[in-house]
Amino acid sequence: MGTNELGEVVALSLPKDKEFESFRKAFGNRVKHFRKSSGLSQEELAERSGLHRNYISDVERGRRNLSLDALLKLANGLGINIRDMF
Repeated sequence: MGTNELGEVVALSLPKDKEFESFRKAFGNRVKHFRKSSGLSQEELAERSGLHRNYISDVERGRRNLSLDALLKLANGLGINIRDMF
């Protein structure tokens, strides 16, 4: 719940599924950019981050909704700060 400019209580709307999908794809492209910039294959990033190669592939294609733990593992595997991923 939230309030409008008149102070009335209103329901907040969540982003639509397509907006979530769009965000996941954009994030996946960013992960792919960092991976390629580091000269890493998906397998190498998977090994460095402790995640499965298929998981890395799914992230890069925007098919995964990552946990905070997975985000931290990816950032560590890429050798970057987690905030740089956004």
